[in-house]
Amino acid sequence: MRSGTLKLIAFAAILAAIAAAACAPKGAEAEMHPAVGAVQHLLELRADDVRDAEAYAPYFADSALATALAESAAGTEKTRRVPEWETPYLSELTPSTASVAVVWKESDGFPDWPAVHVFMLALQDDAWIVEDAVEASAAPEPLDDFEWREE
Repeated sequence: MRSGTLKLIAFAAILAAIAAAACAPKGAEAEMHPAVGAVQHLLELRADDVRDAEAYAPYFADSALATALAESAAGTEKTRRVPEWETPYLSELTPSTASVAVVWKESDGFPDWPAVHVFMLALQDDAWIVEDAVEASAAPEPLDDFEWREE
C-alpha cells in the first residue's frame, strides 16, 4: 500500500474512535442503573413534547399509557410537558423491581406541579417497565450502598 493510503486509513480509524468515545456514556450516566436510565429517557421524551406513541411504548407494559402520553399533546402548541428535574435516583431496588425518584425543579411554568414523583418499575424481558408513578411532597432517601456497574 502507498503511504497516502495508510495515512487515510489511520485517519479514518482515529475519527471512528473519536465518534465512538463521543457516543459512550460519561460519568454518572455510565454508572446509571437501567431503571434510572429508563425514567431519564421517558422524562426527556416528555420534555421534548414527543407525540409519537411508539416512542413511549418501550417504557410501559400497557400500550394505552404510551398512547395517552402521545395524545395528551394533540391539538396543542408544541411545548414542554414537564419542568426541569434533578438527576433521577434509585430509592428502592430488588432483583425485579425498582423505585426511581425524580425531584422537580421549581418553575413558574408549572406552578401546581408536585415536588417529587416516584416511579415504580418492574423488570420484564430484560427491560425496566414503568408500572406506576406517585406524587410525593418529600423526596425519598437514595440508596446509600448502591453502586451500579454495567457488566
